[in-house]
Amino acid sequence: SLALGLVVAFICDVDLDDKRYKVSFPGKDTLYLAVSIRDNGTLFPPIVRYLNGRYIVISGFNRVKASLSNNEKTIIAYAINPDLHECQYIIKSIISLSFQRPLTHAELTTSIGKLNEFMEIHEIAKRSIGIFNSELNTRIIQDYINLKSLSETGLQLLHKGVISFKTAKKIITLPEETIKMLLNLFSKIKASNNKQLEILQYIMEISKRDQIKFEKVIENSEIQHIISDKNREPVLKTKFLREFLHKKRFPALFTARQSTRQKISNLKFGKQIKFTPPENFEGLNYSLSFTAKNYKEFLLNVKKLNEVVKNRELKEILEQ
Repeated sequence: SLALGLVVAFICDVDLDDKRYKVSFPGKDTLYLAVSIRDNGTLFPPIVRYLNGRYIVISGFNRVKASLSNNEKTIIAYAINPDLHECQYIIKSIISLSFQRPLTHAELTTSIGKLNEFMEIHEIAKRSIGIFNSELNTRIIQDYINLKSLSETGLQLLHKGVISFKTAKKIITLPEETIKMLLNLFSKIKASNNKQLEILQYIMEISKRDQIKFEKVIENSEIQHIISDKNREPVLKTKFLREFLHKKRFPALFTARQSTRQKISNLKFGKQIKFTPPENFEGLNYSLSFTAKNYKEFLLNVKKLNEVVKNRELKEILEQ
């Protein structure tokens, strides 16, 4: 039996340094939680295990910290049976969180890594619904186990969504120093999963083509200037980084694109007409659109288009 029972424990007897059962990651500051506990009390007491004269937290680290910041001397907690198998305490810590909200990829990585010390992958998969409040197959469980070797910094970035799950799976196969450099790079920009994978792919391809180490590509002075610019927003850093890597990966294509952009500019469509070439010239379709507030503006746009149609450069652009 888990034999849960309420106890009143001195906070000084709670060992917050022992995080053997901790699967959550630091979220927001506990200031608001401390105010709530002070004004309303603890609605859901922490779960603890009594071991060697101290209480080890199984669930509720933030609640204990908040009570501590309120200068409280004691705390009400659920004391769990101290004689259970170690795996049972880990399962209890996961359940306490997973049935409150979905676990993040970092929390799943930590949780599954701890469980895997006592349970085989197929057994974790079989019991996943009751533990994680979600069905996990053996393949994805193995992915999370592989991510266990990610550094604490890497797990923090994964938890916050700075790096995606797919990106983490890609970089974990690389040398440790390379992983460290990539984590630093991604921490300075703000990119979607697809853009992260694109950046990784470009760096890998440049490294292979130029026969230089992966790290040397990242150490490029222009890349370092882009990501270290404190006056540039992370989204803009992503934009400039992608443009630089695309130029580096496809120099001839970049030159052709710049030339086409100049030709489009020379056509002088005006501010209301937008003529767009295929993204990275990987497609065949150009797009053209315009805006008009009234019939007069509509006619002016049509007139401008008729003028541009006669321009030789338009034919060169479309037939290149």
